Amino acid sequence: MLGDEAFRLAKEAKDITDSHIPVYNEEQVRLVTQETRYLWTRIEEMIASLSTGTSQNPLQDMGLGQQPSDSQSQMHSQGQLQSGSSAKASDTGKLAASSSLGATQTERENTNGQTSLYILTVGRNKRCLLAYHHRRMQYVRSLLWSLHLAPSLVPPETSARLAPEEQNFAREYARLNSAYRDAVEEQL
Repeated sequence: MLGDEAFRLAKEAKDITDSHIPVYNEEQVRLVTQETRYLWTRIEEMIASLSTGTSQNPLQDMGLGQQPSDSQSQMHSQGQLQSGSSAKASDTGKLAASSSLGATQTERENTNGQTSLYILTVGRNKRCLLAYHHRRMQYVRSLLWSLHLAPSLVPPETSARLAPEEQNFAREYARLNSAYRDAVEEQL
């Protein structure tokens, strides 16, 4: 389902407490990012097909759309030939043309709806990724403040659960706070 991986990631972020942080879930983050990239590619394809006027039915890609088969077209053309009346044939031709326009309109509506769904899912995936990383950074900052901004005092079991980027963030955060504190103390 769309967005399931992102939901799991957001749920994991909710489980982070002040005393516990789970191991950085690189696989889940990768899956959410991969799904988001795929959806964005599909959005671009659907928008391009709408602007060029080509009739690429995204529902047909999923096996849901139906195009008239050759046998249906043949039966329709045989019906026109057997009618004998040119007026009836022209009326039938007009009806077929208007129904093909209706099918194009239906395809556009389906594509618009699917595009909207994909855009909303991409936005939700991004929000879930940001929430996950924001919550982890909150934990790292609160941990550093409780250790008086000394990343070397982080317990090894906690440090093992942090990603290398998060450990780098902790060092840089402590360094920036130290530089700021020194600059403020000089002015006082």
